[in-house]
Amino acid sequence: MQVSAIMTRKLTMVDPEMSLAVLKDIFNQSKFQHVPVINAGRRLVGIVSVKDYFKALAPIMDAASEKTLDIFVSSRKIKHVMTSPVISVPEDYPVVKAAALLLKHNIGCLAVTDQDDVAIGIVSWKDIMRVVVLQAARKSRLAHDSRQEEE
Repeated sequence: MQVSAIMTRKLTMVDPEMSLAVLKDIFNQSKFQHVPVINAGRRLVGIVSVKDYFKALAPIMDAASEKTLDIFVSSRKIKHVMTSPVISVPEDYPVVKAAALLLKHNIGCLAVTDQDDVAIGIVSWKDIMRVVVLQAARKSRLAHDSRQEEE
């Protein structure tokens, strides 16, 4: 199976010069945990996660007022908290190898890019786990059905 079969294609992407306030809104309004960061040519230049966002806020979180937090997220840019370079794979990359990359680099997702390094999707550990669980359930059902036929 290839990552194209399980990746998320509907992406919300951001520019590295956008503020963390934009990112806050994206994370609050969507189910996304990771957002690709692209340049003007739509080329992938980074990725930013919910974890990156909160890590950036951590030093001021306890002592800051809500107004101070708002000023901070409005003035801080995505480029300051994004991960770059990004580990990316082509859409014909095998899911098993993608899982190995996630484990090897201790990351939550891989960007999926075309031959021009344009982001076309994301495959996360959740996407891979969903496949593993579905395949295990199918095997379990098949084993159960074959046992019933033998009886």
